Amino acid sequence: MQFRPFRKEDAPAFASAVNNSLDTLLPWLTWPHAGFSEEEARGWFAVTHLMREKGSANELGIFAGDGRLLGGAGLRYSSEQSNLCSIGYWVPTCEQRQGVASQAVRYFLELAWQSPERDTVEILAVEENIASRGVAMRCGAEFKGIQYGLVVLDSGPVNTAVYHFYRP
Repeated sequence: MQFRPFRKEDAPAFASAVNNSLDTLLPWLTWPHAGFSEEEARGWFAVTHLMREKGSANELGIFAGDGRLLGGAGLRYSSEQSNLCSIGYWVPTCEQRQGVASQAVRYFLELAWQSPERDTVEILAVEENIASRGVAMRCGAEFKGIQYGLVVLDSGPVNTAVYHFYRP
C-alpha cells in the first residue's frame, strides 16, 4: 500500500470511486454527491496541496501496489491546540472490509508522532457509523464518549463518537 499526494491523473479513478460508493459515503460525509466529476476531484486535489503547503493538513491518496485507488486519508492539524490533530479517511465500497482504513490510520499515527509537540490524535465519527468506529477501535483508540455537533452533515449537527490515541 502506498500513500502519496493526489495527482491530476488520479481524477478519473477518484470520481469513479466516489460515484460507485455513494451508498457508503453519503450517510456520513457532506462532499460526495451523485455525478461527482473529475473536475471536482482535481479541485479537491488542489485544495489538499494548498493545505499541505500551509501546514493545516496532510491529505493523501491511498493506492495499491498496482496503482489502484484504495481511498483517501489525512491528518488535520488543530489551529488552536498544537498537541492535537485528527485523522479522517474514506475507502470506496469495493475496497472496504480489507483493512485499508486501518492501515491508513496506523500510517497517519506514525506521521503524527513525528512531531514532538503532538500527544493526541483524534478520530471523529458519526455515532451510527459503525464501520468507521470499528476502525478506530481496531487500531487501539480509546473511546472518549459521544458529543453533539462535532460533525455537521447536510441534515445538520449529529451525535459524534470521539476516539483518542495518545503518544506511546
